Amino acid sequence: MVAKTKVKPQIHMDDVVLNDDELLQMLEEREEKKSAASEYKSFDKKVKDKINSLSTPPPFRLGRFLIARAPVSAKSISFETAQGTRISIKLLGD
Repeated sequence: MVAKTKVKPQIHMDDVVLNDDELLQMLEEREEKKSAASEYKSFDKKVKDKINSLSTPPPFRLGRFLIARAPVSAKSISFETAQGTRISIKLLGD
């Protein structure tokens, strides 16, 4: 039986392969932190949904936490951005 191999994406015909252990380690750490950030965001939403479902409205204390609610006014924001470049970082196979 022949094993199938995953085709690696190619940038162009003359791909440049960089060997930089420090940068590679930083990219791996970045990938770990990225998943942790999305887990935090998802769990933070669950916590706030739970707080909103309680019969006791904020402000209140719970253990070492102080829970409060503050109104946020609607506003319009307008800004300009400077011309530049954007770095894209993707995992191979994504």
